[in-house]
Amino acid sequence: MSPTKHPYKVAYVAAVDLPDNRRAHAMQMLKNGQAWSQCVTDFEFVTNVWRSNMKRLTPENMASFYGLTHPFKITGLPVRRFELSQRAWVRELYFSMAAWRCKLRGLDFVYTRSYQLLRHSLKRGLPTIVETHSPPGRTPEIDAMLSLTHEANFVALTTISEPLAQMYRDFGVPKEKVMVLPDGVDLERFEAAHTIQEARTKLGLPQDQVIGTYVGHLYDGRGIDTMLEAAKQKPEVLFLIVGGYPKDIERWQAVVSAMGLNNIRFEGFVANDQVPLYLWAGDFLMMPYGQGCATKDWMSPLKLFEYMAAGRAIISSDFPILREVLADGKNGLLFEPDDGAGLAQAMTRVMEDTPMRQAMGEAALKEVAQYSWVKRVEKVIEHFEAWQA
Repeated sequence: MSPTKHPYKVAYVAAVDLPDNRRAHAMQMLKNGQAWSQCVTDFEFVTNVWRSNMKRLTPENMASFYGLTHPFKITGLPVRRFELSQRAWVRELYFSMAAWRCKLRGLDFVYTRSYQLLRHSLKRGLPTIVETHSPPGRTPEIDAMLSLTHEANFVALTTISEPLAQMYRDFGVPKEKVMVLPDGVDLERFEAAHTIQEARTKLGLPQDQVIGTYVGHLYDGRGIDTMLEAAKQKPEVLFLIVGGYPKDIERWQAVVSAMGLNNIRFEGFVANDQVPLYLWAGDFLMMPYGQGCATKDWMSPLKLFEYMAAGRAIISSDFPILREVLADGKNGLLFEPDDGAGLAQAMTRVMEDTPMRQAMGEAALKEVAQYSWVKRVEKVIEHFEAWQA
């Protein structure tokens, strides 16, 4: 069923280099933009890009790279070079231009993850909603935003978790303006679910081997070292690692070689529209964040919701923030962070108890419906309407 179209004119103003940005924040913004385009009658995604990339912002490129199922209008302003200026006023020019564009178009409100926009949008009388994934006090831009949250046209600050929301309340943001909106998932991409056998056939993966899948970047703190320690103890399991920049893959391949492991397979970056296949191909999906993860106290991982939508058992590090979504033994299995032996034991438990493994996958799939990007946007619209009343 298509979502209800609300009669609003909205722009998502970003400052993200497109069309082939592999960072998680770019994916999150584009998925958000798609949901906005589905929920309001007039929507535009505005960002600053390099002039050489202008012709590449095609629906086809964006759909494949970011796994978009509903193309929407993307307006690229070719002023990316402003960000390189040593002069603060030049770096601000893009945000001033974007705010003027929104004002001239007569928008009902503006949505953004760029704190710098707020001063310009409020100056022009535009109701503005800001989304944040970082704690207060971390950057001058965040501090500047905090000083404006009491303004009448500052509609809301959306945060990705309750701990992050509480940090902003403690910093004085009016509590009625703070929203908690965990990240989400594009459920349509998972509707044509594949069996493990079907997914493996399409990807050329072995049918007769246990496969544990990880999708995401390979930065420190993401638990790659924990997976390699588990791989030593579980040589019968194929560890399928999808994603990562070439330099990170090369670094970890050297570690794998030094450890003498032959059950690690690095797939590298794949277009987002291929991610569901890799998730469906796994017997279980791994999310082994370590204590070194800088966002472990307030994060809302995109991969968590895609894992849930795939309907497979999830094995995850046990952080309080992840327990906002995962319940141990119900829709996931939790282990102590940075504990390769604990991860290996969880794998054994999941594979030896088939009914539990299947039940966890089914529970995750059932519960993920509440985390769709569309439902997320609809909550923002409800807040805007209450503010407007």
